[in-house]
Amino acid sequence: MQANDVSTTIVGAGRVGRELAKRFETICDRVLMVDCSPRGAADQGIILSDAADLSEDAARAIARSDYVVLALPFTVAGAAFAAIGPKLKDAALLVETLSVKAQPATWTARVPAGAEFIGINPLFNPELAWTDRPIAVVPYRPGPRSDTVLDLLRGAGASIVTLDAVHHDRLLAERQLAAHALLLSFSSLLRDENSGIALEIGPLPYHLLLAALGRMLAGDPETVVEIQTTNPFGPSVRARLMTALQGLDGDGEAALVRLQDDWTALAPRLDAISKTCERLFARPLVPVTGSH
Repeated sequence: MQANDVSTTIVGAGRVGRELAKRFETICDRVLMVDCSPRGAADQGIILSDAADLSEDAARAIARSDYVVLALPFTVAGAAFAAIGPKLKDAALLVETLSVKAQPATWTARVPAGAEFIGINPLFNPELAWTDRPIAVVPYRPGPRSDTVLDLLRGAGASIVTLDAVHHDRLLAERQLAAHALLLSFSSLLRDENSGIALEIGPLPYHLLLAALGRMLAGDPETVVEIQTTNPFGPSVRARLMTALQGLDGDGEAALVRLQDDWTALAPRLDAISKTCERLFARPLVPVTGSH
């Protein structure tokens, strides 16, 4: 490695880690990845190491890196930080990609004094196109390298939303955790259904939910569970959802009064995005084929 090389080490070679590696390759002379899975590691140049018990090669790569990214699940991120944080070089940037920021916010005091530290949360599957997609950023200890990474994300077309850790977790509880909770409840209804009717038979809003559920179930269940169980605002948001559902019980007049409040508060704000449904429903989302 030359003295003026700019290098990145990404710990975690999952979907998020691999996509971020592609981005960092545009600003770094070399990008290394660390992962504990031996599958394909030799062919792809991945350093084999447990993130919480670093091999000599992994520790050496981290100590030399200008950028270090923790792209790990919540269950191992804390132990990995304890192993990696002390090895950061002066003025390096540590980036974490967790869905909940309450825990990493407490790490800041243990990040070396000369190092920067930020959290990012892509609010989309990073394998999709990044143009006009939102990425939440929590600047625990920002600096010049942080600015470089934010410029990198903007250059990829992403929209940066800067939040503090508490605001991030509260907002994501209401917009991500709650949406996932509704889909998971919907999934339970479908799983227990015994109608014998094909899943594609249903009204248009049902098709939207079915498509979103299918997308969720094609992903990693550990990530979905992590979002539900680690966000400190999760219990209160799920309780609010249950209260809202219970508000539909009783007589029609009371339910109508409640729903009129929703129409008044939200309909004007959602008018533009509601046009999306017209485009989606121009053709059947789930064509009915054959005889049922």
